[in-house]
Amino acid sequence: MVVVVATSQAQAGRDRARDARLKAARERRLELDPDQVARERRIDEASVDVEVAWEDRAAAERAIKDAEIAAAAAIERLVTEKLAVKEIVQLTGLDTATVRRLRQVDADTDSTSVAGDAGGAAGPAGTQVA
Repeated sequence: MVVVVATSQAQAGRDRARDARLKAARERRLELDPDQVARERRIDEASVDVEVAWEDRAAAERAIKDAEIAAAAAIERLVTEKLAVKEIVQLTGLDTATVRRLRQVDADTDSTSVAGDAGGAAGPAGTQVA
């Protein structure tokens, strides 16, 4: 038992020494090539910019969906006031196709609200950027 512990500790010590040497070697190499440091920084910054932009995109998609649901609810209120699609088009400035599509949003969200929420939450987080 004592031999196993001593061997594990010795291996851990060698691993730490190797890691320190690797770090020192990398620092020496980067000192020889300062352009490499700048390049790596640019790559890191660009990678982070992609991630932030993709998160912004996902938030914008959610905002569009929320706005369409709100518009659909308002259109349904106009329909309950016995307005025809043509009158809704004139009042809102939307085109006929958009009004008809938004009238379907309410029905679509009722039947997919549970699945839509789960998919929306998992979609952006699970998206891979190539």
